[in-house]
Amino acid sequence: MQQQVWQELGFKILTAARNELYLNFPFLDAALCSLPFAADLPTSTLATNGKALYYNGSYLSLRYEKSRSLVCRAYFHSLLHCILRHPFKKKERQGELWDLACDIAVESILDALPQRCLAPAAMHARRSHWYTCLKNEMNVLTAEAIYRYLRRHPLNEMDLSSLAKEFSEDDHSLWVQADKDESQQNAADQWQTISEQVQTGMETAFCESGAASEAVLEQLRVENQEKANYR
Repeated sequence: MQQQVWQELGFKILTAARNELYLNFPFLDAALCSLPFAADLPTSTLATNGKALYYNGSYLSLRYEKSRSLVCRAYFHSLLHCILRHPFKKKERQGELWDLACDIAVESILDALPQRCLAPAAMHARRSHWYTCLKNEMNVLTAEAIYRYLRRHPLNEMDLSSLAKEFSEDDHSLWVQADKDESQQNAADQWQTISEQVQTGMETAFCESGAASEAVLEQLRVENQEKANYR
């Protein structure tokens, strides 16, 4: 009974966060509508396979009690994974490194956006240091580029675990099977279309508002550019 109460409360919190994100980022409309909430799979935080956003009601309640922006950040974090199609690109990559690369890429976007609804509790100096190191090696902090960097500059187990804790926000366990069945391929195709729609909406919004931050748009342009197979 208590679990049911937590899940109902979590649903209300996520709904409020979705509304707040839409008000601040109207170009996310298609993306926000394409990830329904679900509580029928166990997770200690948030988790997505690209078809639903699974949540833990008590986790969301604790974050909401600390700050409403922490819920919005967690929600947007998982949503960005889908928009950038991270769950569908794991494939043969080293799982732990790919998870970390995706989390760094997404958090770098959230940390660059000025909206108050995404304000972090505090910006850690370690994050700023890593962003600087990565930007010295790549123009855009995409998950693929960060993954290659981590492969070229191996971390010891302690540093890897510490860095994962710094940037981790959600549960990636549902990504494991993301490239192994037809329904997931359909979801990947759907998010490809949504990603292109979000990019178009953002380009229009930035053009009209003169917004300075293009953190999301930079990654979308890289992810959505035509990939030619020269083999």
